[in-house]
Amino acid sequence: MKKVILLASLAFFAVSAFAQKANIQSAINYLKDKDVANAKKMIDEATKNESTINNAKAWFLKGLIYQAIGTPTSEQMPFITFLISSTNGEQAYPIMLDAANQFASSTPDAMDQSFEAYKKSIELNSKFSKDEYLMLLPAMIYALYNNGVSKMNDSKFTEAYSSFGKIDGIKQLDNGKLFAGLGQLDTLFAISRQNQASCMYQANKDNEALVIIEECLKNPITQSADIYLMATDIYDRQKNDSKWTETMKAAKAKYPKEKRIINNELIYYINSLKEAIALEPNKADFYIFLGETYYTMANPVDKATNKPAPKPENAKELEQNAVTNYTKASELDPKNTYPQFNLGLVYYNAAKEITDVMNKADDKKFVEMKPGRDALIEKALPYFEKTKTLIEAEGVKDENKDMYKNTISGLMQSYQVTGKAEKEKEMQKILSGVK
Repeated sequence: MKKVILLASLAFFAVSAFAQKANIQSAINYLKDKDVANAKKMIDEATKNESTINNAKAWFLKGLIYQAIGTPTSEQMPFITFLISSTNGEQAYPIMLDAANQFASSTPDAMDQSFEAYKKSIELNSKFSKDEYLMLLPAMIYALYNNGVSKMNDSKFTEAYSSFGKIDGIKQLDNGKLFAGLGQLDTLFAISRQNQASCMYQANKDNEALVIIEECLKNPITQSADIYLMATDIYDRQKNDSKWTETMKAAKAKYPKEKRIINNELIYYINSLKEAIALEPNKADFYIFLGETYYTMANPVDKATNKPAPKPENAKELEQNAVTNYTKASELDPKNTYPQFNLGLVYYNAAKEITDVMNKADDKKFVEMKPGRDALIEKALPYFEKTKTLIEAEGVKDENKDMYKNTISGLMQSYQVTGKAEKEKEMQKILSGVK
C-alpha cells in the first residue's frame, strides 16, 4: 500500500511541475498576445510553486511584467519591449503600459517586486544574457530617477531618497558588473548618489548625508559646488574645524569665483566671531574682525581682476552691521585706530561710489546727487580726523604708516570735495612729508 501511495505522489509531482513550466510558456504567449492580466496570473503561480520557484526564466518574466505595471504611461515611453528566442532568432514584443497599468493601484510596490525578480533571475542563472537586462533596466532606472527628482521638487526628501536608493540597488546587480563601461549610466548613478546626499541634507540628517557627501567629493562627476557647500555646512555644525578648513580650501581652489562658497566662508567666520564675542564680550578686536567680515561681504572683489564685483542684495544691511560692530569696538577701546579708520572708510567709499556715477552724469543729475555725496563725506571726516589724532599721539611708525598715509589722503580729498581749501593744503603738506 505504501508503494502505491508513493508512486501516486510522484506522479502528482510530475504533473504539477509540468503544469508550472507550462505556466511559464503560457505567460510568454499571453504577453505576445498583449494579455497582461493572464500573463501576470501565470507567472505569479510559477514563481510561487516549488517546482519552478528556482526557475530563472520565471523570475525574469515576473520582473518584466511587474516593471510594466510599475512604469507610468507617458508619450515618451508607451511600452516596454522584451525579446523571445524563436527558430528565426530573437524577436521583440511590446508590453503596452496602458494595459499593464490597470494593476498599478493594486500593486503599489510593482517596481520593487520587479527589481527583486530580476535580481533573483540573475542569481539563478550565471549565464544570463546581459542584453536582455540592458534592454529593460535603463527604463527602470530613469523612471526611479524621475520619480526621485519629482519628490525632491515637492520637498518630499525621504521619499526621494528612497527612490534614488533603489537605483543604487540596480547598480549593484551582478556585483556591479552589469553596467560596466556604460558611461551615460555611470553619470546617472553618480548624480543619483549626489541627490541622495542632498535629500539627507535637506532632511537635516547630517550624519547620513555626510557619508554620501564624502563619497561624492572623491568622484569627479559629483565634485560640484553644492556638494562642497553641504560638506562645509555640516562640518561647521559639527564643530569639525580641521575638516571644514580642508574642504573649504579645496572648494575655493576648484571654484574660485563661486559666490556661495565665498559667502559660506565668511559666514563661518562670522559665526566663529559671534561665539568668541559671547565668551569675551568686552574684547574690541573681535568686533573689529566681525565688522571687517560684514564689510567684505557687502563689497566683494573679483580676485581675478581685483576690481569690485556686483554687490549682494543685502549690501546695505551688511554695511550697517559693519558700522555697528566698528562703533562697539571704538566704545570698548577709544584709543584703537582701526575702528575709527574703518568707520571713516565705510562712508568715504560710499561717497566715492556716488562720485564715480556723478562724473558720468549730466549737469542736472550731478547737482541732484551732490548733497547726498557730500553728506557721506561729512560723516567720514570726524572718523578720519580722530584716526589722524590717535596716530600722531602715539607717533607715526612702520606698523601704522600705511594707515596714516591713507587717512591723510582721505582727509585731503574730502576737504577738496567739500571746499575746505586751507585744510586740503595742510593735508597735502603733511602727506608730502611722510616718507
